Amino acid sequence: MRTTVVLSALTAAIAHASISTKAASKAGTALPPMRRMRQPLAQRRTAVRSSETPAETPVVAEEPARQPYKLPRGSAPMGDYFDPLGLSKGKDESELKRFREAEITHSRVAMLAFLGFLFQEALLDRPLFSTPELGGIKGPAIYHFQQVSERFPLFWVATLPFFAYFENIRARKGWADPTKGGPLFGLKEDYTPGDLGFDPFQAYPLDSNGKKAMQDKELNNGRLAMLGVAGLMAQELVDGKTMYEALNLDKLVPPHGPI
Repeated sequence: MRTTVVLSALTAAIAHASISTKAASKAGTALPPMRRMRQPLAQRRTAVRSSETPAETPVVAEEPARQPYKLPRGSAPMGDYFDPLGLSKGKDESELKRFREAEITHSRVAMLAFLGFLFQEALLDRPLFSTPELGGIKGPAIYHFQQVSERFPLFWVATLPFFAYFENIRARKGWADPTKGGPLFGLKEDYTPGDLGFDPFQAYPLDSNGKKAMQDKELNNGRLAMLGVAGLMAQELVDGKTMYEALNLDKLVPPHGPI
């Protein structure tokens, strides 16, 4: 009896499984064979780990840290790197060196120009340029350029070789050569803006602290000279008087004074 019951149960289970398989095949969802469902334990663990591993984030190269600007800063009252208009923001060191080169060059021209105002306007009774037809130079210094051109039209042409010679020296010493791989309008890496080696009176200090102090003084005096010359030009354009007349000092200079 027991054997008959076991066989009947097995027969019923096999028949039920066969009916389920046929029904699934008719519905289009065939059941996979049992051996296909079985996978090695190592493969199942690998599959679980791969599903849990997060996606790799692409590595973004970090920008190199920008080194602090090492050129002279200037000193009080201008403060560090005087830049009221923010022209230096976002510029790399090469561009900042070019700005500093332009600043020092214009500072030196302005300091000479300020001396020119003082000197030329003090000698209006015996000017450097005079002709019998037109006489001497007269009036504020801002109009002396035109008066010299009227008296000696080729004077400024004659000065071009002089300026070209010194500009060529400056370009060769400080500016990179683009025909040899250097940047266009860029300065040499080992060049300090303004350092042309011109020191006829041997006044430039040899120690580092003395050099820094001298560079700061030149920056401050050059900036003051640029502002001062701009002020002189504006004043003479407005009232048409020389600097001495505007300050009521014309009695101390020729043709009235003892100088």
